[in-house]
Amino acid sequence: MAFQGLEVVHVVAMDQQRCIGKANDLPWHISADLKHFKEITQGGVVVMGRKTLESMGRALPKRVNWVITRDPNWAFEGTKVAYSIEEALTQAVADVQASEKPDSIFIIGGGEIFKQTMDIADRLELTHVELDVQGDAHYPEIPAAFQKVSAEQHLDDKTGIAFEFASYRK
Repeated sequence: MAFQGLEVVHVVAMDQQRCIGKANDLPWHISADLKHFKEITQGGVVVMGRKTLESMGRALPKRVNWVITRDPNWAFEGTKVAYSIEEALTQAVADVQASEKPDSIFIIGGGEIFKQTMDIADRLELTHVELDVQGDAHYPEIPAAFQKVSAEQHLDDKTGIAFEFASYRK
């Protein structure tokens, strides 16, 4: 457990070049991936950057939403605000212990937040999307310390996009 006895979990979908976003939005729409994300995070505590929250347009329901921003005047309904990753994680510990998923903190983006928390991450829940989007936000390289422990191949019925749900652990 990488942070005060809690498992730190990255949850993200990325393309073949590790793209996770384009113009502050998801570059694809795969219903099964959104459902998978919801199953993993619902009832838990999510930590994200301000731009990630703003791209979603709302706090995620049935989760405690911690948002990291440098702006001391920023506020968003349904969220808790922190001014650094350390502050967000430290403050979120009590929320995690009171949640339906009392063993994990879920990091959900964006690229800079993933980069800054990679060293403390215990598990990566990645959706590998078989596209090459050329977006502007990217997931960092997966360190060699992580090993893929499971993978499920899928094909989206509506779009024909192939993707894989993969779990990695240190």
